[in-house]
Amino acid sequence: MRKIAEKVSIVAQICITAVFVITTLLYLFNVIPENAALSNNGVLGTLVAILAVLYGLLSAYIIYVNFADSEDLRRVLLHCDSESATHAGVKVVKNIVKSCAKKVDGIRVRRIRMRTDEKNGLVAIFTVDVSSQNVSESIDVLRCLISDAFVNTLGLNLNSINFVIRRMKNRYKPDLDSAEKRAHTLTKQRELSADIYEQPFRDNCEQCATPDDEAGRDAQAAESSRGEE
Repeated sequence: MRKIAEKVSIVAQICITAVFVITTLLYLFNVIPENAALSNNGVLGTLVAILAVLYGLLSAYIIYVNFADSEDLRRVLLHCDSESATHAGVKVVKNIVKSCAKKVDGIRVRRIRMRTDEKNGLVAIFTVDVSSQNVSESIDVLRCLISDAFVNTLGLNLNSINFVIRRMKNRYKPDLDSAEKRAHTLTKQRELSADIYEQPFRDNCEQCATPDDEAGRDAQAAESSRGEE
């Protein structure tokens, strides 16, 4: 249905564009007088305005269709041959997913969407609320349950199972004292690394300064010996 609407919109947009181009050419070659719209009680001007509005709406629709995400599937093909085809509705998919979600503590499925990817494979997108302590582990458990359920009940292999966390109620409380200790340790490590990095430069500077210091001491010793003489 969406593809048909897109094709109809493109054809209608081309027809409106052709009308505008032809009208402009007729004005340029004085086939249509400049005051034709006024002389015909504004009929031509009203028609142009309506076509302009339709052109804008069709353009917005075509842009949306081409740049928006893929449309959600309302049913999934399970089996197809030359004689018949078997589909499963979204309600069946939702029941399977919700039955799996009930077995995982701390996760509640709020929205279920099925789409096709670039390879015409099935992609499942689940919007969930999470209240478990270990979010990653709970999501992985639900993902495995859903994958097994689709294979064993519908015979479907999902190319991708994606989760969108809408709301998270986590009972984890950060340990401020531990974080401060770790931050202090990291600061000391950076200072130590800076000292180790700058040590070769200080050694080179000391080696460069040593001959000058020895020459100064020799000069002082020579002056002192001359003074004694």
